[in-house]
Amino acid sequence: MEGKTKKRGNIVEKRERFMKMAPIRVNNVLKHLRLVKNLLNKNNYKYEPEEFSKIINDISEEFRILKNKFEEQKKGRDKWKL
Repeated sequence: MEGKTKKRGNIVEKRERFMKMAPIRVNNVLKHLRLVKNLLNKNNYKYEPEEFSKIINDISEEFRILKNKFEEQKKGRDKWKL
């Protein structure tokens, strides 16, 4: 019986850790995206369109990787529900 309690406790701890960390990390990403957006202010910065396109492409690529990882994990979970 103790094994089940430990496993259940571990699941609860992981859930609590996710619930604590997710909002912090998402807020950090959003904050930093806004800071990148501020780079578009031509009164403060000079850049070539290609330079900013590179920034957008880098961010888009990282987001694509994140989405793919999530989809792979979701598919993996779905296999076990059959």
